[in-house]
Amino acid sequence: MTDSVHPDACLDAGRDVSFPWLSVVIPMYQEGRRAPDTIARTIAWLRAAPFTSELVLVDDGSTDGTREAVAPFLSGTPDGRLHRVRLLAHPVNRGKGAAVRTGLVAAAGCWRLMMDADDSATVGEVGRLFTAAQGGAALVVGSRTTPDAVVTARVSRRLIGGVFRAGLVVLGLAPVSDTQCGFKLYRADAAAAIAGASIEDGFAFDIEHLLLARRLGFRIAEAGVRWRHRDGGTIAPVRDGLVMAWRTVLIRLRAAPRPAASRPLPAAAVEHKPTPREAAVG
Repeated sequence: MTDSVHPDACLDAGRDVSFPWLSVVIPMYQEGRRAPDTIARTIAWLRAAPFTSELVLVDDGSTDGTREAVAPFLSGTPDGRLHRVRLLAHPVNRGKGAAVRTGLVAAAGCWRLMMDADDSATVGEVGRLFTAAQGGAALVVGSRTTPDAVVTARVSRRLIGGVFRAGLVVLGLAPVSDTQCGFKLYRADAAAAIAGASIEDGFAFDIEHLLLARRLGFRIAEAGVRWRHRDGGTIAPVRDGLVMAWRTVLIRLRAAPRPAASRPLPAAAVEHKPTPREAAVG
């Protein structure tokens, strides 16, 4: 169940409160090789940050040893202003959207950052999103297409992304210029409402979250980030692109989901406690 967040405490990012100002949520699937480096860099940054934080890792049914690889980083003891590092685990692969939803619901922070396990946009980029949120936005989307974005990626990846974005415009599903960047900042109330109403378990969840935010009356902003493509992921551009296109059409066709109460942490997603053997893996 999501911890309560007192709104007065959230006014001051520098206060040493009993819950985190920022929750960083990292969904993982078959990330045993890449996630440890990302987690180490993220923890180092959060330790030095001028606000309280937590790191929420969500393993989406990996079979490559991801849970064992990240177990040494887990801690329920405060380390500086980093309150804790948690791991939640789906027993089977459900999809990135499901993993993000689990993380957003379980997080306790005033703000909740979703970032990818490959560290293509590092946690330090959250400063740009916080700046964009100052105008009252409850959901800030990291962007690879705005003039202030700095992107390193192959031309083929850019072309695929451009085609998909053009399709979204045609369908009327493009509230921002880059819906698919895996770097998004949610205010706690927006995170709870969006996660409670979402049903997309796969890669199309980004679009659904943006449309839900708009329908629920939350202000959306966009901020350019530094983003670098990392090889080694499980995404198959053609196969997953076709599936996502189909799911996007379904999102367009179905009626807008009714706002729902925030879902509790699904029983199938349990907090993973490392065994002594797992904790020794480094």
